[in-house]
This record gives sequence, structure tokens and C-alpha cells, in this order.
Amino acid sequence: MSERPSMLITGASSGIGLALALHFERQGFEVFAGVRRRQDAQALLAQSVGHLVPLILDVTRPDTIEAALAVVQAHTQGQLNALVNNAGVAFSGPLETTPQADVEALFQVNVLGTFAVTRAFLPLIRQARGRIVNVSSISGRFAAPGLTAYSASKFAVEGLTESLRVELAPFGVRVASVAPGKIDTPIWSKALNTSAAINNAQPTQLQLLYRPLVAFYERYADEERGTPLNEVVAAVAHAVCDKAPRARYVIGRTAKARVWLNRLPVRLRDRLILGKIFGHAR
Repeated sequence: MSERPSMLITGASSGIGLALALHFERQGFEVFAGVRRRQDAQALLAQSVGHLVPLILDVTRPDTIEAALAVVQAHTQGQLNALVNNAGVAFSGPLETTPQADVEALFQVNVLGTFAVTRAFLPLIRQARGRIVNVSSISGRFAAPGLTAYSASKFAVEGLTESLRVELAPFGVRVASVAPGKIDTPIWSKALNTSAAINNAQPTQLQLLYRPLVAFYERYADEERGTPLNEVVAAVAHAVCDKAPRARYVIGRTAKARVWLNRLPVRLRDRLILGKIFGHAR
């Protein structure tokens, strides 16, 4: 058993998860890093300083969750100091043109996967009086048009976090959410490419109806600077390590602007959003 504090990070093959895994390993943690492919595990090991354990962990597959749990239990003697639920996928596009299969796949990862991993590892977290950090999104607090399915999935993650924070408090377990806006990773460029392909396959009338919305997100992706990864890492580190972690972390300029928008009267808020996307309020 390692004397280092231990943590599990899901979705650690790239982006936020990879940055978190490398950061916490260098900060003295024994890091269990969940990835879906063996080549990603090998890539992680190549960057490790010796205290990183890659795990094949697909949050949508119970068998890989059970296998990962067995490894962590064996390494830690039944205690886990922190769980970071980071695995997630992004999707943009109007609800009318979004295939049901894509909605279900989104919820399988973002919502049901988070539920499943948390449930499985909760006894280990409770034993250590540890921390759970859910990497959510500002879309879980601010529902924008064109992100209907994604926002719904992240609102579910926020609801899970809010409930668990109180539910687990009697056991000494702290639960927090980290909600970034746009960040400097490829996740949204991939999502926009998928959305554009789906939109282009629609009948011409539907393409014309939703073209302003699709064009808005294309401009947003090109023009809006993303939040540096180190700001997200710093927030997660505070949630995991600080004696007085916050319940919610909002990261980045765009995310904080959306919090401000949510404080406006609903009609004014909606008019501002419609004006930004369609060029006029309706």
C-alpha cells in the first residue's frame, strides 16, 4: 500500500483529465487514471514519474468499472482520498436535428457514467473521508440554445453534485462541482464538426431555419479564446486539497459572464441571447 494519498480520475487520456493526472502525480498523489484504450494507457505511462496507474475504464461499461474498482482496492486497502469525475462528451445542435442515439450516448457518458463510477467507489471514498469533484460545465447552470442535450446532461451532473454534497456530509465526504466555460482542448471543435455534418444532412428547410444558430457556434469556436487548462487544474486542486473547499467553482471569463446573465430577468436575458444569435430579439 502506498503512503501517498490516492485519487481516481476518469477520462484521463487527454484534455482536462490528462492535465489533472500529471499534476496530481507530481503533487504527491498515487493517481489512478481511467482511459478507454491501451495505447492511451501507454502514453500516460510514458509521461509518468512512477506514481500513476492507468486503468482501462469506460464509464459506460460496468465490467470495466468493476475491474478498476478491484485494482484500486488492492492498491489502497479500501481507501480512496479523491474521485474526480471528468469523463464526458460534448454535443451541440438544435434538438430537432439531434439524433436520439446521440442524445442517449451523451447521457450514458455524462450522467449515467458519473452515477455508476461514483456509486462503485463511494465506499472507498467514505472510508477515507475523502473528496468527490465532478467536472461539470457552465452549461449545467446556463442553458443556451443549440446546446439542449448537452446542457440537460450537465444540469443532471449539477443536481447529482448538489444532492450528494448534503447526503454525504455526515460521513465527512466533501463534494464539489467545477464548471468551466470554453477551455483550450479539442472537445468542442470535435462536437461542432459532428453538429455541422448532421445539420448538412438535413432537408434544406431545416438547414435554413437553424443556420443562424449553427453559424453562431462556429463563430464562437473561432473567435472566443478558451480558458487555459491550468485554471481548471487549479480549481480541482483547491476542491481536492483545501481544508475549506467551495461547493461550486466557476472557471473562465465566459462562464462568469453566463452566471451574470442568469441573474437578469428572464425576458431580458432571452432578448439578449436572441439578439446575439439571430441579430435581433423576437
